[in-house]
Amino acid sequence: MKKFIVLITVLIIALFLSACSESTSSEEPSDEKEKEEETEAAEEPEEEAVPEDDELFEVLEVNIQSMMDQDIDAHMETIHSESPAYNSTKDLLDQVSAYTLDMKLSDLAVEEKSEEEARVAYTQTSMKVDGPEYQNNLTKGVHTLKPEDGVWKIFGSEVIETTPLDENGEEIEEGAVEDVAMEGQYADLITSLEMPFNSDKWVLGNYNEAQGEGIAEFLINGETFENYTELLTVHVFPDAAANGGITTFVEAMETNLTSMIDGELEFNRLEETDQEVIYEFSVTDDSTQYDQEEVARAFSKDDHLYVVRYTTMEKMIENKEDWLDKLKDVK
Repeated sequence: MKKFIVLITVLIIALFLSACSESTSSEEPSDEKEKEEETEAAEEPEEEAVPEDDELFEVLEVNIQSMMDQDIDAHMETIHSESPAYNSTKDLLDQVSAYTLDMKLSDLAVEEKSEEEARVAYTQTSMKVDGPEYQNNLTKGVHTLKPEDGVWKIFGSEVIETTPLDENGEEIEEGAVEDVAMEGQYADLITSLEMPFNSDKWVLGNYNEAQGEGIAEFLINGETFENYTELLTVHVFPDAAANGGITTFVEAMETNLTSMIDGELEFNRLEETDQEVIYEFSVTDDSTQYDQEEVARAFSKDDHLYVVRYTTMEKMIENKEDWLDKLKDVK
């Protein structure tokens, strides 16, 4: 299932540390020719080898442990430097650091491999042990690994299917929506906003607080995070509107999207002042994300930074001007 998974989904980054030893001989070469042959052999680059299945599996297994240990440096060392997700991965791992997760891999299978690339199918179960609100899930996907300086590293990951799980690890039936309460340190800042949206149409699907940010996600009544076609998201960053906070957020949004998307991305700032920025973007023909379009407004209120976003999946936004007016009416 290709989507921006709005319930926190862990990006799998593999950990593989290879050690190689150089054998030496105590015997002196018998003549100058042998010395030249040894020198030439030492200078020849080592050819890439087709990895063993167990070698690839170890990459993913060690990754899971390093994720649970919150070893960010180890993760960053194992991401291919040319991966489209390289620049955004550390930010994602910083967000995940607010959680203690129990993660397990199963059903590992090498789909194909060569000296240049390997594809490994996996099933991952992620359960929250401690931390803010989190949707337990079972994810099926495929990791693409490529060698870099003789070390196999994660180049990309494709999520094929994500299934929400309850606190006992049992699958939540499609269409079953648990009651979600907007409770927390920043909840009042969001509920105090004037929101010109039909409360019968939009229902709260998720609320989360982490690292100085509150996020409320609203779904169309009757839809779930597994099949949603529209999403309304409200962020609040307390005391973050001053000193260029609005511009910084929009710049970070554009930068992160650019690094994550390998398809076509169009990002435009429609209006911009010291107090607000209104922007839009669209994604098409991406390898891991469905086509989508978004209009959003980042604005200041009482020194807090708010961002209101309206997103459509697999369709263009209808009546965009009406939605822009609605975003401007949030106060």
